[in-house]
Amino acid sequence: MNIGSIKKYILYNKLIAAGFFIILAVTALGIVGQFWTPYPPFATFSPSLPPSLQHLLGTDVYGYDVFSQMLRFTLPTLLVGYAIGVITTIIAAIVSLLAGYYASKVFGTILDILLIVVLSIPGIVLLIIIGAYFESANLKVGYFTIILTLTLTGWAWGARNIRPQVMSLSNKDYIIASKLVGEKSWRIMFTQIMPPIIPLFISQFLFGTLYGILSLATAEFFGAIPVTTENLGTMLSLITSSAAYLSGNWWWILGAVLPIIILAIGIGFMMVGFDEIADPRLRKIKPSIDRIEIPIQTDEKIITIVVRKQEVVGESNG
Repeated sequence: MNIGSIKKYILYNKLIAAGFFIILAVTALGIVGQFWTPYPPFATFSPSLPPSLQHLLGTDVYGYDVFSQMLRFTLPTLLVGYAIGVITTIIAAIVSLLAGYYASKVFGTILDILLIVVLSIPGIVLLIIIGAYFESANLKVGYFTIILTLTLTGWAWGARNIRPQVMSLSNKDYIIASKLVGEKSWRIMFTQIMPPIIPLFISQFLFGTLYGILSLATAEFFGAIPVTTENLGTMLSLITSSAAYLSGNWWWILGAVLPIIILAIGIGFMMVGFDEIADPRLRKIKPSIDRIEIPIQTDEKIITIVVRKQEVVGESNG
């Protein structure tokens, strides 16, 4: 698939468009929350108030306005996810290109072994272990530590999925011809192999973003890492410590998980859309309203055959 086909399909694909606008809306909500909230996030009111016009998502057991905290804490959570998504995508791209291009050489074998080792390390468990160590040493777990820990394990899934595609492209005739004429390996990888698999890199970014956000929220929900930052995971940690799910404060839980759920839906839409680009078998046929009527005369009567046009968006060079 060439770049033109990718652009054409992205513009046509409704799932990608819907997912993009959902993610954009959640991000815009988080940015607004850094400059404006109905109340200061830690201003106190009567505790455990249900949703009302004064407090759209009520107040928590500490008397904090849930909607104000949701607005303020959304952007830091997203930035952690986006940072993990960008870094894991860069690492996955480099490793998958090298491992796939040099698959038949010792260097490629070493990278394959590295992939297996990293895939065997669960990121959230590693984060919990590091959090426990920091807590015992009276140290703070900042965003840098969280991003670094989750990045160390988050890139391997994308590299494993992209590597076979790189291997397949490396065996194409035009790639072999480029090697024979003395084209530099780095130029072949970045100008001939990389462009057709751009949708896979975008999917890895989306997956890495969601992986980072969910891992952070899960670790803080279970109290696995000391709460020293302000994000949606902070709200989940306070919900756990105060057993809000047992006291009926459902609006508090909703405020903490609603942005994550909406973002996950948007990312899911986009990932499905880009999967359709990467895999021609998943592409849908776009019917056209145009029709052609062809009259055919026989010995007894005239038969009209109706032919409807159909268009498949995108193309495959495989």
